[in-house]
Amino acid sequence: MAREDAARLTIGLMVLLLPGLGAYTIIPLAAIFLLDRGTRLLSASLAMLLIMRPLLSLTDTNLPLYVIAMSFVAAAFSPLAFRKFDSLAGSIIYLFINVGLGYPIASLISGGAISSERILFLAILGGLSGAFLHHVSRERDFTVPFGTAMVMWLFSFDYPLPELERILLICIFALVLGIGAYWAKAADSDAVLSETIVCLLVILFAGLSWFVLLLAFYLLGGAFTRYGYSQKHKLGIAQSHGGRRGYKNVYSNSLAPLALAILYGVYGHDVFMFAFIASVATANGDTLASEIGETSRSKPRLITTLKETEPGVDGGVTPLGEMASLAGSLIIGLLATGMGMVGISGIIVAALGGFLGTNFDSLMGATLQNRGVLSNNGVNLAATVFGALIGGGLWFMLQFI
Repeated sequence: MAREDAARLTIGLMVLLLPGLGAYTIIPLAAIFLLDRGTRLLSASLAMLLIMRPLLSLTDTNLPLYVIAMSFVAAAFSPLAFRKFDSLAGSIIYLFINVGLGYPIASLISGGAISSERILFLAILGGLSGAFLHHVSRERDFTVPFGTAMVMWLFSFDYPLPELERILLICIFALVLGIGAYWAKAADSDAVLSETIVCLLVILFAGLSWFVLLLAFYLLGGAFTRYGYSQKHKLGIAQSHGGRRGYKNVYSNSLAPLALAILYGVYGHDVFMFAFIASVATANGDTLASEIGETSRSKPRLITTLKETEPGVDGGVTPLGEMASLAGSLIIGLLATGMGMVGISGIIVAALGGFLGTNFDSLMGATLQNRGVLSNNGVNLAATVFGALIGGGLWFMLQFI
């Protein structure tokens, strides 16, 4: 066994010292810091979490010890999964290790004060976020333990959770969907982890029907990315990597709907549902407008000046793209109404919110994106937030009709 691996495993085993030593576990961590250069950043980041806990308690803020304990596991044991496996297989094994070791350790440290459902949920969330951070970060020994701890801490507040079996089923369902997208070459491994996290949180906080709307967007987006792909490729405007989506695309389009689903789960107010529908309609309408509009025979026109421009230029719109935007928005509204989430008003909210959100995306593309102020992902995020605001505003208007 290499010296660094031995040091990493020793750090992982220090999790057993946490119940007795607490913040004083930084003393053996300091010894590892001095003895092994390869794990110094890992030792320092875990020590920082241990020091943060008593400091935060001075402000009546609690960073649970079991969250830090699961961060030890995620940082010390789980990365070994990537040594002999590719990124996706390594991520799944990483998740299993994090749950298999993190769950019993957190249960032991919490002393029964926390429900088994909450510990399992946090262990799964920590495993998924840790695997994601392991992929995308260059400073893994800092971002994995610290980032994992922050994600689990964010969701460590009290809210209702389903039974253990249902949490596991939701996790398996989310993974199967993600792996299916990977095999279909619609998403890379980082996007699989991102979509799994989104699926888990949306279903747990808001319900399956909410995720079905996002799933419709993912499926339609993947399908229409390949619509007329050869023509787009010849024009040099096709999505890179054969249309396979990455994590930035997932989060830029899903972050606003995800936040709204969580808010609905916490507060239960219908305004978040209307905003969610309009936000997803914006993402779907914008994707279909771009992918279908780029195949239009008529030249696009800049939304700001209505002057003709070249295909693929940010802010360019076509009649075909506008119709595709409206159709994509209507699909989301029809699904929401068909599943009983909302009444007929949901179709209006989706159509109007999605259409206006898509054109707001074009406006941002023609201005801020062309000037280099926002990236394409930044514009997508801004558009879905704008669509959500339209949906929320329409809900308030409907209260007076």
